[in-house]
Amino acid sequence: MGCEVPVIKEVEAVDLRALRERGQLLRGEFLDAFAKLETAVMDYIVRLELKAAPGIPLTQKLTRLSGAKDRFVHPKKLEERIKAITLLNDKRTDLVHAVLTVIVRYDGSKAIENWFGFQNACHTDKKLRIVTVEEMKDMVREAKQLSSQFSHQQLKEATPAAP
Repeated sequence: MGCEVPVIKEVEAVDLRALRERGQLLRGEFLDAFAKLETAVMDYIVRLELKAAPGIPLTQKLTRLSGAKDRFVHPKKLEERIKAITLLNDKRTDLVHAVLTVIVRYDGSKAIENWFGFQNACHTDKKLRIVTVEEMKDMVREAKQLSSQFSHQQLKEATPAAP
């Protein structure tokens, strides 16, 4: 189930269930924040009337938006945000397509560190993504910040048609 650990005599017990629940809550919070970010991206797809079915991958939606960067007041900011979203999307992909694994490091008989591991089931050739609690919190903050920034981008005024 992702939190199995062999029984080792004289080793301080770690509450793996609590660690796993914390990891699942953080993963859920990140995925919710990322869904809001994807909604912000889709809003611009619709506003710009770009051809992009709602079901196409986010990377394709971002490519379509990048192709319309001349319609934004600050195209360089758009490109920076698209790059940041693409990097964050790689993390999201691993978290979505993996079983959460709790990893604990011991020093002798004492647990001193723990992480969450995510092995993408769709891309088994990828390295195990290992993140700390703080890194998960940072991912949540980044998704929320990008969502807010993306939602407030200004579009250029539409040029009126000639009479």
